[in-house]
Amino acid sequence: MKLKKTTALCALLVLTLGITGCGSNNGKTGTGTTTTPMTSVTSTTTTTTMTSPVMTDDTMDGEYDAGKDGIVTDDGETADSMNTESSVKKDEAAFASSYIGMTANNKEEKICWGLGKERDDKNRPIDAVKAEEKYASLGGRFLTADGRICLTFDEGYENGYTAAILDTLKEKGVKAVFFVTYDYCRTAPELVQRMIDEGHTVGNHTWSHPSLPDCTQKEVWSEVTKLHEYVKDEFGYEMTLFRFPKGEFSERSLEDVHGLGYTSLFWSFAYADWDTSVHTDPAEALAKLKDSTHSGIYLLHAVSETNAQILAPLIDCWRSEGYEVGSEI
Repeated sequence: MKLKKTTALCALLVLTLGITGCGSNNGKTGTGTTTTPMTSVTSTTTTTTMTSPVMTDDTMDGEYDAGKDGIVTDDGETADSMNTESSVKKDEAAFASSYIGMTANNKEEKICWGLGKERDDKNRPIDAVKAEEKYASLGGRFLTADGRICLTFDEGYENGYTAAILDTLKEKGVKAVFFVTYDYCRTAPELVQRMIDEGHTVGNHTWSHPSLPDCTQKEVWSEVTKLHEYVKDEFGYEMTLFRFPKGEFSERSLEDVHGLGYTSLFWSFAYADWDTSVHTDPAEALAKLKDSTHSGIYLLHAVSETNAQILAPLIDCWRSEGYEVGSEI
């Protein structure tokens, strides 16, 4: 009889404590013992999936269902689902200074590369110095070694000036980097072959020139590897340097390109030479380039008649100031 009373008393005590414990959390959000751990785990998992793409042997081979435009489908995953909403300022020069100092906490954010006017004691743009420090580990290069100028040209399409540019480079004994797309290789194969034959570096500018932060990971791989294999098959040349179309990148896409074995060359100087509807005065363009002289990566567009005209005196000017001009960084 004493045993039964004790058991009953214990049962009553447990029941009372259970009711009190439930009642203490009733109607209160976030105080349950399972709610907070579950939220934390879910958040961590989502972040890892979005920002840490993993490359495997299967994804490195570039074998995707891609059409002639080089774009692949991604099993229902779209660029919109991979990217978060972001507001990209149109003024690239102003934007550059604002983003470089930030702590990157969103690898999907689109960054439009541009340069502010502030320079260091070596006449290098401060934004390029900071970007070199920030992104060199991901294969992003913005500057060169001291005393060196890396001369690069973007080749989106042929406008009749590349042959003259190549003539000048040959005359001056200078090597340059030419970034090409599939369309350029297809329509001007003789010029691409000449670049290779004369010792210049041919770089990958993607298959179809999209903004890579807007692409899924598989689309990025396809854009890069399709052109890589095409140039290798057609010209017997293997590319190792990459340039992001329009200078638009994200940390995720920079990692993707670096994982494919590429170094991404940005630039520490560029001017509005791609708009062929606006004639840039050669003397003005030359003065602007001379004033900006520093150890860095220079971007010129081969579609510009002005660039073809000023290239020889520009190289002479740089050399007179003691710079080594070429394709090395």
